Amino acid sequence: MRRATVLILVALMLPGAAQARRNKAQPVPKFYAEASQTLATVEFVQEFVAGGQRQQTRGYTDGAVISEDGLILISGRVRFPQRGGSGRISGGSLPELSGFVLHFSDGREHQAEVVGFDDDMNLGLLRISDPPSEPMPHLNWRTGFEVDVGTSLRTLTLYTEAFDRKPVYSTVMVNALLEKPQEVWSLSGASSNLLGAPLWDSKGRAVGVVAEVPMSPWAGRQVVPDLSGPVGLSYERFAVWIAQTLEGETAVAEEDPEDADAAWLGVMFQPVNRELAEHLKLSSGGGVVVSRVVAGSPAAAAGLKSLDILVELSGERIDVEEEADTASFAQAIRELKPGTTVEFVREAPGGARDVVPVTLVQAPRSELHAQRRTNKAFALTVREATMDTLLGQRLDPTTPGVVVDGAERAGWAGLSGLGVGVIIQRINDHEVTDLDSFEKAMDAIEAEKPEKVLFFARFGRRTRFFVAEPDWEDESP
Repeated sequence: MRRATVLILVALMLPGAAQARRNKAQPVPKFYAEASQTLATVEFVQEFVAGGQRQQTRGYTDGAVISEDGLILISGRVRFPQRGGSGRISGGSLPELSGFVLHFSDGREHQAEVVGFDDDMNLGLLRISDPPSEPMPHLNWRTGFEVDVGTSLRTLTLYTEAFDRKPVYSTVMVNALLEKPQEVWSLSGASSNLLGAPLWDSKGRAVGVVAEVPMSPWAGRQVVPDLSGPVGLSYERFAVWIAQTLEGETAVAEEDPEDADAAWLGVMFQPVNRELAEHLKLSSGGGVVVSRVVAGSPAAAAGLKSLDILVELSGERIDVEEEADTASFAQAIRELKPGTTVEFVREAPGGARDVVPVTLVQAPRSELHAQRRTNKAFALTVREATMDTLLGQRLDPTTPGVVVDGAERAGWAGLSGLGVGVIIQRINDHEVTDLDSFEKAMDAIEAEKPEKVLFFARFGRRTRFFVAEPDWEDESP
């Protein structure tokens, strides 16, 4: 993956100027006293399937109170199976989250429930379900904050390995800025223990939060594909998402797709950088090169093809010249309503142009929000075959079947060799095209009670049969 273009500036500060800044900064003891009241250690329970076995773990993360009625901002990493905070387990399923408890350093404890999560920024929003009668101490955000390379920020975390809830004060420094967007900062001194912790300026005003860019392209669309690990997100970066989430809070549930009204184009693309534009004699100002058109997508229906160059969207220039700009273009498409017809200007090498109208449709569900079903007799959990999974296996988006999400090793399905990620398409004589047909097939198998059950499955271009030999006399494998 190419590195993002960064502006590296060496800050040479005179001792006198640095001392003046320190004199204006809010004293550390006062900062502790005020900031620690707005933070909590968030305890939660995850139940998931990993390594073919159903597991349950207890995790911890930082939470920041952002409103007087008890809204809590947390890291979105809690949605992935964790062991001791070590991150996602390979092959783990999306966990079921429950038992959110907030522990404050002054002894306060509250229950909380999920309001919503955002894939792009990998953040989550909780609401206290047993709020106190008095307004809660909360962060006050500073808007319009601008950083530069070398800017120092304060951060405070309550979560330590010992979980003693003692505030740990730290400073981090902005060591790189993407040219676009300026709301994302690469930080030095920010470890994974700081995920979810707020960032304050020298005067104790909250300006952002420490977040983690999703590592998998299917886990989220990624704010900045070229950055990994902890980054700083400015308040402006997530303020709109919070407002939109609260507006539709009654319709938001943890298991529901977050992009219920998101539009979909159905292409993969790359930026038109200046070198490419000059080589192909294109107009200046940016654009996108279509690298793949998804079969059956609105783009395919409109006649878009690989290597097409799009330079305008509904009369506006597509200002995409670097990898860092791609997120803004994807967001612009996603924020449109399904059913909207947009006009792209397609430009050929040399400058010839034509207009391509495209009618957008509802965005398909992602693996993260896929529906799941569990068959207890075979100790087998499957999920729907989503677009991202099929494209990741280089399969046609209309490929039928269900994806194995977990199979306990000692269960009948696990003993047959069925593994996470394979796509089941037939069980004995029963076709499996989706979750409903999977359940009907399994119901029929349990009614028939055959000596052997033959699963026909595929992974990418490879196909294979898996033979299970259930012991129907003992239905507790």
